Amino acid sequence: MACAWLRQQACDAVACEVRLPLSNFRVDVAGYRAMKGMSAEPGATFAVECKQSRADFLRDAGKESMIIDKRDGSFRRMERLRGLLSTHLPQCRLQQSLFAEYDTYDFSSWRHATWFKLNAEYLRLARKASLGVKFDKIARFGSARFCYLVVSQNVVRSESELPLGWGCLEARRGNLALLNNALPLATSVSARLKLLERIARAMSRPKLEENEMSGNRAQSNDAAVISEVNQFSLSDDSDHPLAGENAGNKCGEESSQ
Repeated sequence: MACAWLRQQACDAVACEVRLPLSNFRVDVAGYRAMKGMSAEPGATFAVECKQSRADFLRDAGKESMIIDKRDGSFRRMERLRGLLSTHLPQCRLQQSLFAEYDTYDFSSWRHATWFKLNAEYLRLARKASLGVKFDKIARFGSARFCYLVVSQNVVRSESELPLGWGCLEARRGNLALLNNALPLATSVSARLKLLERIARAMSRPKLEENEMSGNRAQSNDAAVISEVNQFSLSDDSDHPLAGENAGNKCGEESSQ
């Protein structure tokens, strides 16, 4: 449905599973719409992400700056609590450094609920900041000119949940309904050309695989014919269809003798 919608937007090239330039992210569908007329400027690029569940949407949603602020705040709370625990629990010191303020402490044996909660929160936010917020990073990197979400019903519950600059399409009874238009993002000429190159490579991937499979089938058929011929021994009869040049040469030798 996303591919058909991009073709309706006059995209000349559409492919699935394309890695975006300027990042390591891969989008579900990417498209390219060429400029009209003879223009040296490359056309518009599209990046589309498809989400069928709300959990999958929330994993990649969120603002990067907000997540980083929460992560840093969680780290500061951990540092304050660490200072208090190191004062009241000096026996937890691992004696790896000469100075106590630079040493490492192990509070796992004390089962401090707040300490474990802050650790879990910090790890979750750090993972979210590095691997999550995919939508916000794609827009910030300028990987595509227009970015769209294609979601099932009830995946996005309010317009405020949409990532900044992204448009949204909702699947309803086999059709896509436009909920929000995408804003044009600032992209470089090299990024648009690189995305076009990767779209072309992704479009040619099925054809290359088909050609390789047909080539393998042809080689296997040739091998089968050769093995079938090799199981017959050459006959001395010159009229035998498998006698070939050996029979002709033998007749020639006899006549010369």
